[in-house]
Amino acid sequence: MENLKIVFTLAWRNLWRNKMRTGIMIAATLFAVFLAILMKSVQEGAYDLQIQNLVSYHSGFLQIQNEAFEEDKSLDNGLFFDEGLAQKIQETKGISAYTPRIESFILASSKEITKGVMLTGTNPTNENQLTGLEKRVIEGKYFSSGSDALMLGKGLAKFLKVGVGDTLIFYGSGYHASTAVGQYPITAILEFGAPQLNENMIYMPLKACQELFGAPDLVTSVALNLNSRRDMRKVQTALEKSLKGTDNTVKNWEEMMPELVSSIEGDRASGSIMLGILYMIIGFVIYGTLLMMINERIREFSMLIAIGMKNKLLSATLLIECIIMTFIGAVLGSVLSLPITNWLHHSPIKLEGGAGKAYEQVGFEPVITAITRFDIVASQTYLVAIMSLLLSVYPMIKVLKINALDGMRA
Repeated sequence: MENLKIVFTLAWRNLWRNKMRTGIMIAATLFAVFLAILMKSVQEGAYDLQIQNLVSYHSGFLQIQNEAFEEDKSLDNGLFFDEGLAQKIQETKGISAYTPRIESFILASSKEITKGVMLTGTNPTNENQLTGLEKRVIEGKYFSSGSDALMLGKGLAKFLKVGVGDTLIFYGSGYHASTAVGQYPITAILEFGAPQLNENMIYMPLKACQELFGAPDLVTSVALNLNSRRDMRKVQTALEKSLKGTDNTVKNWEEMMPELVSSIEGDRASGSIMLGILYMIIGFVIYGTLLMMINERIREFSMLIAIGMKNKLLSATLLIECIIMTFIGAVLGSVLSLPITNWLHHSPIKLEGGAGKAYEQVGFEPVITAITRFDIVASQTYLVAIMSLLLSVYPMIKVLKINALDGMRA
């Protein structure tokens, strides 16, 4: 115990005897932790934003569907939304908002331009509670339940060469192979974070959409959002129990959008490779710094050994020095990263020009954002700290092999 106290005291004094040398090691660890946290936070922030754009602002984290709808996504396999179903949803804990929808592909025409689009019929009030759709209006005014007006994404409006006050003609297949044809005015232009929504989405009031498709009281799904995304599986299970005995089932967003999950997992794997390269660079920097510190102090160590200090005790002193410097650097790096990631989270950097177009081509909103999570900060701090300590093993072994006479001559 006495030896430990002596070693710790000696290690602490050694650190501040040469502030420049100590500062270099702390700075190496600090920037290693800072860069690792920043890189991981930006990567996860991009995924979180994509999920928010495609899930929170469109599909919802859960959907109630007819069991047959998964195999054949047609209006014929829709479900009847009544007060009983609405009550079951309201009685399930963890659901923040819901809205019944009709979602179907249809041809939209303006003069000589025609395009296949996703038409969503929804309750305007419920949809706004679920997705905050009204905030997406950049031109015109938000639609109302009693109207037959349309709202469409700005990319689609540009393609069809239409604006607020113009009309679109729909042509498609309705309930039980009936013909769905209609002409509707445009009341608003929307802007979404996800490019694919801007280029393909049209919204109209649910009642008008049901009339278009000849399907009164019928919907293709009921979209649900949650108080907490972490409770998704729990809420899904509770709702499935509530719907037991009916033809309806509950799907979560991962089941409905497997391509998005695969895209994120694939990108996360490539991100891990980039992090691995970063760790290698960081490792070389830390290792080089440690070797420099040892080589500078060979004569000092040899003198201590010559006056009676054991190599093991000297090696333990060096280990404690490394632990203290690593700890200080790791803590400072994690603390320094927090305001940066928090700023990027609340004030994303919008990308313009070629960089912005490159992001849009792969389906990402052209912004650089980040997410601040304790598990990211903790995991990257632990990894860099452990790596620093492992890299200090070789210098400690080198100290164990120091010969006092040879070291004095060096």
